[in-house]
Amino acid sequence: MAAGRGTRLGADRPKALVPLGHGPDAAPLVTHALRGVLSCPDLSHVVVVAPADRMPELAAAVQVTAEVAERVQVSVVAGGAERADSVAAGLAALPADVGIVLVHDAARALTPTAVFQRVVAAVRHGHAAVIPAVRVIDTIKAVDLRDHVVSTPERSVLRAVQTPQGFLRETLESAHAHGGGAVTDDAGLVEANGGTVYVVDGDPRSLKVTGPEDLATIATWIPSALVASDAGTGRLPVLLVLGGPPGVGKTTLAQNWARPRRAVHVRVDTIEQALKRAGATQIGPEGYAAAYALAVDQLRLGLDVVADSVNPLPETRRAWREAGARAGATVLEVNLTCATAEHRARVQTRQGDIPGHEVPDWASVQAHDYRPWPEAALQLDTTGSGVEDLVARIEEALEAGESEETVRAGEA
Repeated sequence: MAAGRGTRLGADRPKALVPLGHGPDAAPLVTHALRGVLSCPDLSHVVVVAPADRMPELAAAVQVTAEVAERVQVSVVAGGAERADSVAAGLAALPADVGIVLVHDAARALTPTAVFQRVVAAVRHGHAAVIPAVRVIDTIKAVDLRDHVVSTPERSVLRAVQTPQGFLRETLESAHAHGGGAVTDDAGLVEANGGTVYVVDGDPRSLKVTGPEDLATIATWIPSALVASDAGTGRLPVLLVLGGPPGVGKTTLAQNWARPRRAVHVRVDTIEQALKRAGATQIGPEGYAAAYALAVDQLRLGLDVVADSVNPLPETRRAWREAGARAGATVLEVNLTCATAEHRARVQTRQGDIPGHEVPDWASVQAHDYRPWPEAALQLDTTGSGVEDLVARIEEALEAGESEETVRAGEA
């Protein structure tokens, strides 16, 4: 793993300021692009390279989005006359310990997070230069200056290249030091200097905006919930983390909170039972690990998630917070308790609702390792409380900003 990670967002053209979306969803291309960049885990620095005469406008567009990345340093620097000059300016602005650099184009404003992750993973696995690309589905013709066809390349070996392009820092710096000039593709510069470039899967949603038709097309792809995740235009997706011994009412509360929000209910008991049905004989941390990953995927789509698990230890609680950090979510931690007499009655009378799952008896509940959780932002005693009242308490806490912390996209 490199000592640091960084991204240069190529915004050195005025079209980076072209608005995308309608009404309250409208924002410059560079703002949408930066949202995608900041959703990447393990990010440390972002440098936006802007034309010198558009610095104030680019800085303003970037600032709104940068507010959602408390753990990521975002800066705007002036570019140069040629693309290579702009890349050099971006590299110079990155700290010396940043070892992996991604070069991204703001015109590819809706590039999915998964593309960034594939590129970074390939660099970490030993490829000094990596590009995302999609297969070419049309027949391609090479023509001469008189528009006569001179050849038909074999389509199966052709790829349409996208960004971000990822590099070991020394590889990119060396390529520019020995090449430079008016280049249009950093990977091509690496190739020209004898380097090898590795290809990973791109994504059709990484369409490059070159005209009004492209802009109209990608405007239809903007998920309203994801657009609203920027602090300047609306709320972040919510990760509601419930914890408490078995039988205190976590699942009932989770379902009643999730239903009107159309939120995702991630229940560890369900995951663990599915693992057992698939042949697992012993269940340790695997169920929780699957739950964390599932929650991150849904949060990144802009969906609210409720995490329903005993969540007994500081390690599991920290892991849920880190899941929220990776997805750029607002995290509200809730500790549920219940008076002993009512808690015991619930445990002794409740019926399992997951096929094959045996609910614990009172002795098992008492023996369960559940560490006190006084630092949870919201403490709810479910004794004699109606579920509607408990849901209302959660909504009040979210509205008032009483969560322990708002976790933004950045390094987990």
